[in-house]
Amino acid sequence: MTLQGHGECVPSAVFSPDGLRVITTSDDKTAKLWSSESGECLKTLQGHGEGVFFADFSPVGLRVVTTSSDHTTKIWSSESGQCLKTLQGHTSFVYHAVFSRDGLRVATASSDHTAKLWSSESGECLKTLQGHESSVRSAAFSTNGLLIVTASADTTAKLWSSESGECLKTMQGHEHLVTSAVFSPDGLRVLTASVDHTAKLWSSETAECLKTLRGHQSLVMSAVFSLNGLHIVTASADATAKLWNSESGECLKTLQGHEEPLSAAVFSPDGLHVVTASFDHTAKLWSSESGECLRTLKGHEDLVLSAAFVQSV
Repeated sequence: MTLQGHGECVPSAVFSPDGLRVITTSDDKTAKLWSSESGECLKTLQGHGEGVFFADFSPVGLRVVTTSSDHTTKIWSSESGQCLKTLQGHTSFVYHAVFSRDGLRVATASSDHTAKLWSSESGECLKTLQGHESSVRSAAFSTNGLLIVTASADTTAKLWSSESGECLKTMQGHEHLVTSAVFSPDGLRVLTASVDHTAKLWSSETAECLKTLRGHQSLVMSAVFSLNGLHIVTASADATAKLWNSESGECLKTLQGHEEPLSAAVFSPDGLHVVTASFDHTAKLWSSESGECLRTLKGHEDLVLSAAFVQSV
């Protein structure tokens, strides 16, 4: 099915935790909630003054968080579509926002060089994470919620205490903008992706660089772990994705077939498949075992900016 209704570019789309709904964001200043079964638009989330970059569900799916170039983040009821809180305090674009695992806090990343930690209940800013010297591109909580990792255009990633807001470690080693940073499922490692054509694995305790994943011929747009933490997939502007062993750093497979840069690559929940999104107007489904392309998902008429698997049904 095709979810039609936005008036401009749709930069992101994600499933709810139960897989029954999809949230999309758009440059038309709205986000929309859809039924993943019927394709019906259930709610249109209106209130942002500029384009909406990113949206995600809370862990239990009752709320949605959206970020915008209007400098704000909003929290919404995913049932009623009502705006519950507007998180104001950033002074430039808010690129990314994520709920903590318990849903009680939200971390935001902004081009104003800061990340902020908020109460999702009151909308109060609890901490401002200051220290980066350029835009903060992403923020992520560790599984236990005690740490936050941020990725920045200043070529570094930083680890912060989510309680005190103190910067605990700075991961230095990339030679260009860091596009993303995520924790491994066990929280012991951090994975970063960079415009310098590499991804890096770091210890979250010492900030030591454990492995540098080399092989891409252009910038690495994203890097993520499989759910069991054993493998990594990277997506690159060189039109390939690569599968890596997260322990040895060895490149296991190169997924070749796209004709333009990749915007994203993610594992299926069971780790057996990878889906890639590309500027060539397609997404592709791959076997993570063989590296074979199983399906090419055609139908879009412009860049495909994200792709995701449903996590449960």
